[in-house]
Amino acid sequence: MKKIYLDYAATTPLDPEVFNEMSIYMKDLYANPSSIHKDGIAVRKAIQQAKHTVADALNADGKEVFFCSGGTEATNWAIKGFAQAHLNKKRIITSQIEHHATLHTCKSMEEIGYEVIYLPVDEKGFISKEDLEQAINDDTLMVSIIWGNNEIGTIQKIDEIIEICQKHHVTLHVDAVQMFGQMEIDLEKLKIDLLSLSAHKFYGPKGSGVLYVREGLELKPLIDGGNQQNGYRAGTENVYGIIGFAKACELVKKKIDTYPRHIDMLATALYSKLRIAIPNLRLNGADIGNNRLLGHLSLSFSNCNSHDLAFALDAKDLYVSTGSACTSTSITKSHVLEAIKLDNHYATIRITFGIHNESKDIDDIADRIISSYQEVKN
Repeated sequence: MKKIYLDYAATTPLDPEVFNEMSIYMKDLYANPSSIHKDGIAVRKAIQQAKHTVADALNADGKEVFFCSGGTEATNWAIKGFAQAHLNKKRIITSQIEHHATLHTCKSMEEIGYEVIYLPVDEKGFISKEDLEQAINDDTLMVSIIWGNNEIGTIQKIDEIIEICQKHHVTLHVDAVQMFGQMEIDLEKLKIDLLSLSAHKFYGPKGSGVLYVREGLELKPLIDGGNQQNGYRAGTENVYGIIGFAKACELVKKKIDTYPRHIDMLATALYSKLRIAIPNLRLNGADIGNNRLLGHLSLSFSNCNSHDLAFALDAKDLYVSTGSACTSTSITKSHVLEAIKLDNHYATIRITFGIHNESKDIDDIADRIISSYQEVKN
């Protein structure tokens, strides 16, 4: 059987153009960017250019872009770094369906005396703007919200969240790891204060992330050491990771009018076929449309086990996940599925489309899923 990868929300393959750009800094321009000789200066200039490339993709300023090791570090830094710079406030507001980078960071903040409010979500995965507004008080440090949920695909109504945070003068951090590449993100229009990104979600390298910090916002560094990135993130820069991040951003901007439509068409076509063949199939999260990640299907099947279904599909060379890649090997139920109150009798897989998927394979994909379900259901 043809191998078909349907786990793009977990990671994407490295784009060949990104690799070619990175390879220059692996083989030839390998100097330390803190060195004062010609090659070191050339590498430092390349990093500065990369900042501006990323900033341009976000309609931001290069001074607001800080490179780090990925979305997890960016989110840790946003929450802990902001808290350390503003010790007078002790309430953090987030949701029950955040990525573990946020949830575990918030748990660690609770251990040192912070109060964390975990907003509930409805059956589609949306927080309530009334709940958010009621949770804000004079002691609120910040709000941290995942924009596009990695497990169920729900896109929060970010305009409403921004409006509430601005009304109450509360700092907003947004986990945009799944959103970048899905739509244009204009941070001149969207008044988000802190934003996390990870390159390997949009065909860049693993181990390369960005934290956007709106100019004028005070943030403490997580890592002490040298004066790299103006003293905000010490340690010799991951040069080829940074170059790869910037090149991937450049390619996203070029493909923003075609790529989202491509993966949306594939997901819509597959879901239509599966609904006919499996009448009790459930789509988790928001309905397909403007409030759902494009190319993302979180599907629940009655009377079978998630891992059994995933392994049956794996045997047919169809690669999906049972949820977040960070928790896919766990036998415990997903905190996201618990939050939307999914019945325990359902097994859930996550199918996410990407650049190498083709419309001609949709019938084959549907057949493999249907036959695998028939094999494993009770």
